[in-house]
Amino acid sequence: MDSAVALVESYLKINGYFVVTDYPIVELIGRGQVRSITDIDILAVRFPGAGRLVPQGRGGAMIGKVDPELGASDDHVDLIIGEVKQGVARLNRGAHDPSVMRTALARFGSCPHQHTQEVVEHLLDTGHAITPNDHHVRMLVFASYVEHSPGPGVQVITLDHISKFITAYLRDHWNTLHETQFTDPAMNFLMMLEKMRRHTHSKHK
Repeated sequence: MDSAVALVESYLKINGYFVVTDYPIVELIGRGQVRSITDIDILAVRFPGAGRLVPQGRGGAMIGKVDPELGASDDHVDLIIGEVKQGVARLNRGAHDPSVMRTALARFGSCPHQHTQEVVEHLLDTGHAITPNDHHVRMLVFASYVEHSPGPGVQVITLDHISKFITAYLRDHWNTLHETQFTDPAMNFLMMLEKMRRHTHSKHK
């Protein structure tokens, strides 16, 4: 997995999203044959109130708050179709293709088939759309830097912001998280850096 995609995946997970990465899009070309046309870096869904619960007895505590930069709401299901770029923020050609967007919506299962075309058109025109069952679909780009808008209404979040957010999250909740075994490589790497920082700091006290 691309290291930038892994970083974005970790970021979205700690913000309460379920995430699929590098989702392949294939096209039928006749006689049962298919060809790969693109893949989608990030498909993510967050349900209202999602977060990390640390249980204690019959109760527990929620740790961490959703990054305001994401613009997620606890009033509706939030669906993200995301591009990840280690360089400038931009959309791949496939992100402008209605068939690719229809395939993404089908993967979410969030839009009745008869309304898909209408939702896709609005998504491509404005960068966001609302399905008939009130699920909010958004196009985001996660990139190193921005030179210009990658598309109408398309939000950009920088990788630098993401790295800083995760680092702050680990430091704020270190007493709870330091024994946690994370499976995603980006989170493991940032955990290692924080452990090194704390060890170095304690040696110089």
